[in-house]
Amino acid sequence: MLSAAQHRQAAAAAARGARLAPRPAAGAAPRPTARAARAGPPAPHRRRSPAPPAAAAATAAPPAPPHAAPAPGGGHSALLRGLGDTGDVPPALMPFLLRLAHILGHAEGRDSAAALSESARGVMGWRACLNRGLLPDLEALSQCARDGEAFAAGRSAEELLWPEEPLRGALLRGLSRLGVARLAKKYPAVEEALLRSVLGTVVAYYKELLGVQEEEEAPEVDEYGTVYKTVAQLAEEEAAARAARSGAGGGGGAAEAVQPAQPKKQKKPSLVEQLPPDRAAAVRHVRELYQKWEAPVQTLSRAGRAFEGLEALLGGDGFQLEGNIWKRQGWAALDELRRKLENLRELRDLVRSLGRGGGWGPLRRAPVQRLDMSGRPGLLRTVLEAQETRGLTRSGDISRLLPAEAAVLARGRTVRQSKLLFFARLAEKGLQTYERDGWGEFPTKINPDRREIRPTADRGPILLCVDTSGSMRGARESVAKALALECMRAAREQERDCYVFAFSGPQEVRELELNDDMRSVNNLLDFMEKIFNGGSDFNEPVSRCLSRLTDAKWANSDILLVSDGELRQPGHEIMRKLAGAKDKLALRVHGLIIGSPEKQRADPAVLRALCTSYLPNGKVETLVSEFSDWASVQDDESMQYDWDDAEGNTRRRLAGLAREKARQAEMRRLRQDERRSGGGGAGQAASLMDGVMSTAVNRGKKL
Repeated sequence: MLSAAQHRQAAAAAARGARLAPRPAAGAAPRPTARAARAGPPAPHRRRSPAPPAAAAATAAPPAPPHAAPAPGGGHSALLRGLGDTGDVPPALMPFLLRLAHILGHAEGRDSAAALSESARGVMGWRACLNRGLLPDLEALSQCARDGEAFAAGRSAEELLWPEEPLRGALLRGLSRLGVARLAKKYPAVEEALLRSVLGTVVAYYKELLGVQEEEEAPEVDEYGTVYKTVAQLAEEEAAARAARSGAGGGGGAAEAVQPAQPKKQKKPSLVEQLPPDRAAAVRHVRELYQKWEAPVQTLSRAGRAFEGLEALLGGDGFQLEGNIWKRQGWAALDELRRKLENLRELRDLVRSLGRGGGWGPLRRAPVQRLDMSGRPGLLRTVLEAQETRGLTRSGDISRLLPAEAAVLARGRTVRQSKLLFFARLAEKGLQTYERDGWGEFPTKINPDRREIRPTADRGPILLCVDTSGSMRGARESVAKALALECMRAAREQERDCYVFAFSGPQEVRELELNDDMRSVNNLLDFMEKIFNGGSDFNEPVSRCLSRLTDAKWANSDILLVSDGELRQPGHEIMRKLAGAKDKLALRVHGLIIGSPEKQRADPAVLRALCTSYLPNGKVETLVSEFSDWASVQDDESMQYDWDDAEGNTRRRLAGLAREKARQAEMRRLRQDERRSGGGGAGQAASLMDGVMSTAVNRGKKL
């Protein structure tokens, strides 16, 4: 049984529920219960009460607001339709809109619901214009209205302008200078991030203009009861400590106090400070927005100019406005190298020639190949591979005769002239036949000036070995980085893989895989920012390349070695494995010598030996190219480098002068010792001189 106290609590709860329950309007039908709603419509055999007259129905229920009529199916679409313009806003933008409606409703006295609807309509206008690659000015909004956009129904273009002036004009000028509208049209992730930034700028502008203060955050308390200070408290303590330090350092004694205070110069106000408060606030916030977006927009533009696909990789679904990738120094080098590669046709042909195998990938437009008995395997159309019927042709193949030619042959049994005509066409190979051919693998040579529809996978992957020793610094370093960029561009365009081995001293090899992902982009930027330094040990990169050839993915790879020619001969075991790969796997090693022949400090005989292979027809093939001999390099004055490293030359010259100065000083000291000893220590002085010279030479080598 329940006690008296429990009875009183139950009664109070029932009364409280009765007070909170909504009361039905006069003449309104009672609300159906949940069980009745689940039961569905009444059965057909039950009698229904007659429908009320139209006048009674109109007085019983208030008219529904626009956009509030639920859809026949109800559910999620009915909810969005009931929200009106707000229902079309992406969910990621709703927190900004709600915050803006709260600020305008409480600080300016507007209706929060009307402010929310107006802001949602303005955001949809921005979104529709950005989808067209335009900024939401009056002309763009008029075009949206003419196209029948839902947010512009029944409204003029002037009513769709958002936000209010002067912020709207400042936003349009800043974003127009950025040129971000074209990126927002191409990449939805960039458009969404831009709309978030614009809404954040609008919220910050109205907060400053209306004097809205943020709510004081509560101090954080951990599980042990420790109370942490808020950000505002820490800022106040830091300001007080800074003021105390400046006050302690300013007291210099009575002598300083006696001196009269110098009048401070009046600081001239800036142009922004001379503007009215609303325009000054708009300019400040738009300037912050511009500075936030300047680096990403410039980087995306540079990536798009570098090669096709890199801009889409950065501006795709993984686009983030905040990040260190936009501030990396490698993008400036990337833009500079792109200009160097525009006219280097020989470099593109060299990269295109890398990789083995014909391949049978999907069809697309690719360079034409022609028969060359000394070339590498490729694909040619031949009648020996009767794979498909492509049309009609004239030939002497009786198995592919047209019915008309077969009729002429049959008539020849009775008419001698028909028989003679048929055999005359057969002798001339002029019979009308079906054309049946296909792709066959033969020794070929590429004609890059002509293109045809052919299988795509006509080249294998690329293995690039780049010498990053100290002798490659300067202009050689720029050309090596440009070559790595061209390899990544070709691999992206031709759907191939690319792997880079950046080697210097013993066991100093860095592996970079350049594919179409963000990790490869970071690898490329790391290589662009790398400073070449170290020795030149070729044993380790060759060993790693040969081990990678055993993988089926890299089996058809060729090796491209980029160096200035200062290489040591690899070990005997490495050379034996390399010769075996050339013989059994048809591996070809290409070499590119970067530098001027008359200024080279070493004989590139080692590089030529590595790039020499013996073809099955008995010919010897040496695949070594010299950068300075290319016609595109000789025609371009900007590519005429001083290949000697200016910094290294200066360092070596100063080391030589220091060594000569030390030798002269030691000679003077030895002569003085000889005079003091009376000439008896000539042999000792000569031995000391030999020691001084050897020490100076060793010191110069270290320098």
